[in-house]
Amino acid sequence: MANYQSDLLQALWHQGESSFGSEVLSIYRNNLLMNANRALAITYPTVVPLLGEDVFNSLIKDFIQYEMLEEGDWGVWGKTFPDWLEQQASLGDYAFIADCARLDWLCHHAERASDIENVMGFEIASETELASLKLQYCAGVTLLESSYPVVDIWLAHHSRDENQRQSFLQQAKNKLTDGAGQHALVWRPHWKANVRELDETELDWIKLTLSGHGISDALDQVNPQFDFETWLQQSTSEGLVTGFYQEKYDDLS
Repeated sequence: MANYQSDLLQALWHQGESSFGSEVLSIYRNNLLMNANRALAITYPTVVPLLGEDVFNSLIKDFIQYEMLEEGDWGVWGKTFPDWLEQQASLGDYAFIADCARLDWLCHHAERASDIENVMGFEIASETELASLKLQYCAGVTLLESSYPVVDIWLAHHSRDENQRQSFLQQAKNKLTDGAGQHALVWRPHWKANVRELDETELDWIKLTLSGHGISDALDQVNPQFDFETWLQQSTSEGLVTGFYQEKYDDLS
């Protein structure tokens, strides 16, 4: 079966003799392109309006040969699209497009991530020393460091309010002119991914606590101006942090 699929995919894009009829190949090719187009448009909703539908559609045929579908789930296909976009000389005027695609992929990945069961919550903090506690984040928490204003661009296409969209769009244009970038936080408190900008201090803090550093250890390493209590209140209200936990180690003695 695997050999049959491989031969079919080869026949779709390469000229020459084939055991598959030309009419069959044409039907299959058109169907494959249609599904690929739909899948990428769902996964990369910011990229489509940035490039325009005509340019976006013209890229699909080349990309599907670069990353062939190996599973039946179109939702897991297209991970390499941002890196591939970065290599396209024809998109030289869209230097920011690869990072915008990376942010779209992180949102897509977050929305497909498994829920994280919170078994301890915040009540453990009243019974435990802060030094031994770690932060428990919600599902899909990831970071993107970019030289481009990816957060403003993303919000300009996903904010519900038209005035806000226009405001973010203007901010993005100003930052592009000034060569200013943004760091993005992605998280999924419920079923939809959220995005917001991080400053350098919060970026460092979340990097530390995501990588397994305890709260006290992370506070020792982050900017001393960082206000943990205010940050925790905001993060719990937006569903980013769901509680605390302690790592348990088996007794090896």
